Amino acid sequence: MPTVVEALSIVALVAATLEYAILLRHREERRDAIRWQVELRESLVSIGRFEARPVRRWTDDGARFRVEP
Repeated sequence: MPTVVEALSIVALVAATLEYAILLRHREERRDAIRWQVELRESLVSIGRFEARPVRRWTDDGARFRVEP
């Protein structure tokens, strides 16, 4: 029985580690999205196009960038 408890403990630690890694990656992608939007906005302002919206937007489903039609 102690081996089952040890195995479950290891599985729980691995799962927590993976979840934390995914969270960190998601945060970094979010920061990149914000940086990208700032750079795009500055570019549009410099050429005089205030009304243009970026084609790439962050979706709320936790995925990466999606192209909006």
